[in-house]
Amino acid sequence: MPPALAAQLDRVRTTLATMTFQQKALAGVLVLGLALGSFFFVRWVTTPTYEPLFSNLSAADASAITDELDAESVDYQLQGTGTILVPKDQKDALRLTIAGKGLTPEAGSDSGYTLLDEQGITTSEFQQQTTYQRALEGELNNTLEAMNGVTTAIVHIAMPKDEVFVTDTSDPTASVLLDLAPGTELSGQQVTSIVNLVSSSISGMKPADVTVTDQNGSQLSAGTSGASTDSQADATSTFQNTLQANAQRFLDQVLGAGNAIVTVAATMNFDQSQSTATTYTYPTPLPATSEASQSETYTGTGGGAAGVLGTDGTSGTTSGSDGSYNKTNTTTNNPIDTTVTNTVSAPGQVERLTVAVAVNSADGTVVPNGTIQDLVSQAVSLDPARGDLITVSSMAFNTTAAESAQADLAAADAAAQSEQMWSLVKTGVIVGGLLLVVLLVWLRNRKKKGDLDEDYEAYDDELDVDPLQIPSTRDARLDLRTAEAIEALERQRLRGEITTMIEAQPDQVASTLRGWLAESRT
Repeated sequence: MPPALAAQLDRVRTTLATMTFQQKALAGVLVLGLALGSFFFVRWVTTPTYEPLFSNLSAADASAITDELDAESVDYQLQGTGTILVPKDQKDALRLTIAGKGLTPEAGSDSGYTLLDEQGITTSEFQQQTTYQRALEGELNNTLEAMNGVTTAIVHIAMPKDEVFVTDTSDPTASVLLDLAPGTELSGQQVTSIVNLVSSSISGMKPADVTVTDQNGSQLSAGTSGASTDSQADATSTFQNTLQANAQRFLDQVLGAGNAIVTVAATMNFDQSQSTATTYTYPTPLPATSEASQSETYTGTGGGAAGVLGTDGTSGTTSGSDGSYNKTNTTTNNPIDTTVTNTVSAPGQVERLTVAVAVNSADGTVVPNGTIQDLVSQAVSLDPARGDLITVSSMAFNTTAAESAQADLAAADAAAQSEQMWSLVKTGVIVGGLLLVVLLVWLRNRKKKGDLDEDYEAYDDELDVDPLQIPSTRDARLDLRTAEAIEALERQRLRGEITTMIEAQPDQVASTLRGWLAESRT
């Protein structure tokens, strides 16, 4: 063993021999903590970074690719069932390997506008139009799959054929099939955004021409009418919940929480109508705004005899008559008050309200007849003339589920408090143990320091050194107050005594040594 290494090992052994059990335990804990920290740090540094190899894979494609990775002994991770993660530095090579085995999913290379890169100069117009439609559908698929909760999206577009001599053209339509993640439910606003996204991506398409369906075959939207229906349902639900919350809060204040349940159902009309009415009124008495009168009189006699020439040349005669007459015309203009009323009915009018109230009678609560009915009717603005109805019934409530939930909640709170208490106890024990170890080490070092001081004083007395030299000797060895320093001083003292003896009595020392050697040989 090299002398340097042997010296270091001797120093370590000497240090361990001089340490107490508490010091050894503390040193062991520190060394163990340093080793664990180094292990986790090295593991974190050497852990490879994983990146997606393929995403949105079908179950069959994912199974085939993972089998190939297992055969190649490649570390991989699965994120869900459609994404495979591999080390970053192996991703490109693995993609080439998977493509060489013919396992590359179709969505990875035959989707989106990349299809347009494969067209040649001999491509027909029909092929170009079909390829463009496929590329547009692929881009919409990728866009919709980027939304949260959408696992797979399939978009089909029906593009009308352009005709030169046809004036009436049809609009393009689209159908969207969504495969949603388990537990995902799209709201009306999200469905409307999908409809608008698809319609805005295709020239000439209207939101009413887009149909959205989920993997269960449920129609989420049928264009604008479907979106309108969703908004009407949301408005009706909001109105009902508002009235129900007002009535429930009122009943809780009167009867106590949990002693009454109220439900409100509203029938609302979302049709917008417009009407115009014209009304005529006449003032009394009726004054005339203008009046005109015209009178004409004629007085005179008839003319002389007159006749008609006959066939024989003679003429006939007639007698005259009185020609007097009177004529009077009167025109009167009377005022008329005209009122024109234009009425526009906004959508969302309430046609009918139906309210049901159940009162708990299990605790013996007695409510006068009609009191609850009148109070709730006022709270929800009930209108009997409109056909609104309210029903109030008293019955015993089943509180088993509520009591069970309350018990579970109390047990959960107690468990949380117990866990928190034990966590505090563990923390206190650990902190107290560390403080105790530190205190024991400090006391041990202090006691050892006092023992060293006593040893130095006794050693100084044995050497019979001048008191003036003692402070300088102590000052020179303040940093060597350990067991190793004491042994070194003891060896130095013995060496000095032997040297002095040899110088004083060399013959006797030589004779003594020869005797020891002879005894050791025999």
